[in-house]
Amino acid sequence: MINDLIGYRYNKGFLPLSQCGPTILDFGFIHSDATYDVCPVYNGKAFALQYHLNRFISSAEYYKLELPDINPIEIIKELYKRNQPPHSGYEIKDAFIWMIIWRGHPPSGNPRDIENAPIEMCFYMKPSYPLSIDGRVMNVHLSDHLRVSDEYYRQEYKNFGWIEMTKAQLDRPEGTDTVLLQSYDENITEGPGFNVGFVYDDTIFTPLKHCLEGVTMRMVGHICEDHKYRFISCRIKNDIWDIADEIFLTSSSGGVTATQRSGKITKWLQKEYLERTKSDEWTTEL
Repeated sequence: MINDLIGYRYNKGFLPLSQCGPTILDFGFIHSDATYDVCPVYNGKAFALQYHLNRFISSAEYYKLELPDINPIEIIKELYKRNQPPHSGYEIKDAFIWMIIWRGHPPSGNPRDIENAPIEMCFYMKPSYPLSIDGRVMNVHLSDHLRVSDEYYRQEYKNFGWIEMTKAQLDRPEGTDTVLLQSYDENITEGPGFNVGFVYDDTIFTPLKHCLEGVTMRMVGHICEDHKYRFISCRIKNDIWDIADEIFLTSSSGGVTATQRSGKITKWLQKEYLERTKSDEWTTEL
């Protein structure tokens, strides 16, 4: 089904999704010289689209991937239309909009000939999937695998460098669903595709360093600000794992997701987040 979807490739227009990606020679593939962003769509409306676009632009600038002169919102709207009846054989109301920019390969093929490698970009959509199945809680394990440090490259910018998170996910104990990684200095970071929040002493804490600046966690911050509930982004030592009253996850795929250590604050955040996904203030009609 996914291969039947229509994507958009810069300089080539709207194409079958199978024709929109990189080649095995592209630096974006062999060197992970790329960045991306993913915006959720709920019932035909993109949620926090401008936040995702702004982060995509910032990440591209950080990795020195020059964005072409396009109108991304118009492309996204056309992309959504082309993947709906009568243009396609199925209807997608809840989806992910992917935006990817990567470095291609220079005529020389030399991996140090970076300046002569063209910039490639594509947009595509696919049906969304939840972080947890049927809304059940996620059983999270605190892994001893270390997240790549901000000292190497800043994790606040989105990248495809997931190998340490993949290894941690594969090494998780039996009976657990996913993992949280730590930093070299024993601070909490993030997991494969999600940020983490800890509720302790009537305050929500979330890691500041060695992790992506998640749009969903940013939305949690807005919720807390609106309701005058304390929300702090800071370095968090791993001992919070044992003393926190609640632990929850945030992601574009799962919104606010409960864990084995969640409670009333997590449920409140889930309700407030859901309200925002329906609000005209935070959504863009596609």
